Amino acid sequence: MNDYYSPQSKELKEIDRMEREFAVDDFGASTNPFQHQTEALKARIFHGANKVEFSFFGYGKSHEKQFTPESFGKRERQDMRELAEFNKVETSTHASVGINGLSGLSQNRFDEHHRKESIDEVKKAVHFAAQATTGGAVVFHAAEAPRPLFSEYARYKKEGEARFQLYPTEEEEEIILLVDPIEKEIMRGVKENAPIALPVQKIDPKTGEPMYLKDENGEYVKDEIFEPYDKIHKGKIPIYDYDEKTGDIKTRVITFTKFREEEEKKIKHKYNRDPTKEEREETIKKFFQFQQTLQLQYHYGFGKQAEREYMEGLEHRKKIIDSLNFYKKLKERIPESEWWKLKRQGDLKARGIGRVYIPPEVEDPVEYLEDSLNEVDRSLMYGRELALSGRRQTQEALKKIDRATPIQNYAKKKAAESMGEIGEYVWQMNVQHKKDLKNPLFLAPENLFPETYGSHPDELRELVENGREAMVKRLEKYYGKSKQEAKKLAENHIKATIDIGHMNTWRKYFIAKPGESIQERDKRFNQWLLDKTKKLVDEGIVGHIHVNDNFGFNDEHLSAGDGNAPIKEFIEQAKKAGLKNFIVESGSINPMRALPDTWAHFGSPVYHIHVPGVTRDTWTDFWHSYFGRTEKPRYIVGSYSPSQDFRGAPFYSGLDLEGLEYFEK
Repeated sequence: MNDYYSPQSKELKEIDRMEREFAVDDFGASTNPFQHQTEALKARIFHGANKVEFSFFGYGKSHEKQFTPESFGKRERQDMRELAEFNKVETSTHASVGINGLSGLSQNRFDEHHRKESIDEVKKAVHFAAQATTGGAVVFHAAEAPRPLFSEYARYKKEGEARFQLYPTEEEEEIILLVDPIEKEIMRGVKENAPIALPVQKIDPKTGEPMYLKDENGEYVKDEIFEPYDKIHKGKIPIYDYDEKTGDIKTRVITFTKFREEEEKKIKHKYNRDPTKEEREETIKKFFQFQQTLQLQYHYGFGKQAEREYMEGLEHRKKIIDSLNFYKKLKERIPESEWWKLKRQGDLKARGIGRVYIPPEVEDPVEYLEDSLNEVDRSLMYGRELALSGRRQTQEALKKIDRATPIQNYAKKKAAESMGEIGEYVWQMNVQHKKDLKNPLFLAPENLFPETYGSHPDELRELVENGREAMVKRLEKYYGKSKQEAKKLAENHIKATIDIGHMNTWRKYFIAKPGESIQERDKRFNQWLLDKTKKLVDEGIVGHIHVNDNFGFNDEHLSAGDGNAPIKEFIEQAKKAGLKNFIVESGSINPMRALPDTWAHFGSPVYHIHVPGVTRDTWTDFWHSYFGRTEKPRYIVGSYSPSQDFRGAPFYSGLDLEGLEYFEK
C-alpha cells in the first residue's frame, strides 16, 4: 500500500498523529514576503502548512517589490481570512523586518519621531492581523540598543556559568555607552582601558585623610556649581600634592578597570559582598562624571577668570566715571583761554583725583577718559558674555553628566512605553474583531541578534514584563480597569516570540573553558540555551516560536536539522509546556523545502501511509525521489488533481499524465 495524500489532508494528519508525537500539523510556515500575500498564502496551503505567518519586508509606504500590511485592502483581507478558514488553516502576522526595536534608536541618538514611526508600523500589522488573519501573534524584531557582552554576561559570572564576549579583547577594550535621557543623545562612553590622569590629592599626615581647602573659620570652601554633581569631592576644593623640585602637581594615570576594581573593593570591605547591578552601574556613572568633570573644571577655570576680570572691570569703570565727571566739572569752571594750559602742561594733582592713572603725554583728560570708558564698556560686554557662558555651559554640562544612564536602561524604558501603547491597541482590535478571530491577538517581540539588547533570554523576559507593566498602567489610567483585570489582559496580549535560529547565533560568542573541546563547548552551550528557553516557556513569557537553523555564526535560515541548533529538544520542551505555534521560516535558498525538511527532521513520512512490514517509514522515499528529479510525475491524485467540475474545454482536458506521455511518444 503506497497511496499518496495531500499534505494537508485530514487522513494523513490523523495517521501521522497516531504514529508520532510531532506530526505535520505541528508546524506551519511563513509566506514569501516578495509575493502577493493572498497568493503566498495559497501556495503555503497547497504546500501543506496548516499554520501560516504573513511576512512583510516593506516599511512606510509600500511599493511593488516590498509589500506592507497596508498594501492590502478590506476585500483582499477578507479573501485571506476566508481562504484560511475554508482550508482550516490558522494565520498570524510578522510586522515589517524594517522595525529594529521600539526604543526609537536612530543612528547616534534616540528619536521620538522614529519611535512613533516604528509604533505605527507595528500597529499597521496589528490592524491587518485583526482583519485578515485568524488571530495569534503579531511579531516584531526587538533590537533596542547596542551594549557590551563581557560586562553583562561574563565579568561577574561565577565559575561554571555560561559566559559571552563579543571579541577576544572585549574584557580590556569594551565601551559602555551612556545616553542623556533629556537630549536623547548617545554620549561618549566609558572605555575599559582608556586612561585618565588624576591629580594626586594631598594627605593630612595627622589624620591620614585627604586635604581640602578651608576658610579662615576652618570651614570647607566649596564650589556651589560643582557641589550637587561632584560624586568624589562633594563640591569641596581638593589640595593637590606637588613636586617640591619642579613645582608641578603630581598625577597618577588610572583606567576605568582600575577605578572599577577600587570601587568594588570598597563595597566588598563595607558590605562583605559583591556589588549589585545597580552599584556596578553607579560605578560606571561615577567614573564618567569624574572623567568629564575634570575637563569641565579646566574650561570652567577660564570662565571664573573671566568673572574676576569682569568684576575688576566694573570697579575700574567706576573710577573712570568718577575721574571723567571731575574733569568735566573742572573744564566747565576753567575758561577756554586757560584750558589749553591744562591740556598742554597737565595738572598732576588733578590727575590723581578719581584714582585713575592718566599718562603724562595726554593733553586732554576728558577726551582720554571718554575713550577709556568706551573701551572698558566693550571689554565688559565681552567679559560678561564669556563669564556667563562659562558658568551656564558648565552648569548645563554638569546636569547632562548627572543625567547620563547606560544606554540599555534608557532603551528598555522607551521600548516598554511603546509596547504598552501597542498592547493597548492590540486589546482594542481584539475586542472589535473578536467574533472573526479564532485566536486572541497578541504582541510578540522576537529576540534578534546578540549584539543588541532584547536578544538574550533574560532581556527578552525583561522586555515582555516591562511592556506588560506599561500596558497595565495605561489600562488602569485610561479605561478604569482594576489591577488584576489589567494584568490578565496584558499577559494575554503581550507574549514573546523565540527564534531558535537567532538564539543559536549566541554560540559564536560563547566562551570555552580552558582545554574544552568543540564538542564539549557545543554541548554546554546547547544546555544553556535549553535551560534559558525552558525557563521562559515555563514562566508563560513565550507565545510563539520561529523555527530555522544555522551553524551558530549567522542567521542563515537553514532547514531544521541542517545546522547545529538544538531544535528537536527545544520544540519538545516547548510543546510539553503547551505551546503549539511553531512557524518554520525559510531562507532565500530553501523556500519550498524548509517546511517539508522540518517534517522530515521530526520523522514524519508526510506523503505516504505507513504499513508495518510493507512500507518504509522514511520521508526520503518521496521527498528526494520525487522533488529531486526533473521529470514529471506519472500520475496525480488527491487535491492536486483538478476537480471533475473543470474537465473539458476550455479547462482541463481530462487526459491523465500517462495519456499525455502516450501522445508525446
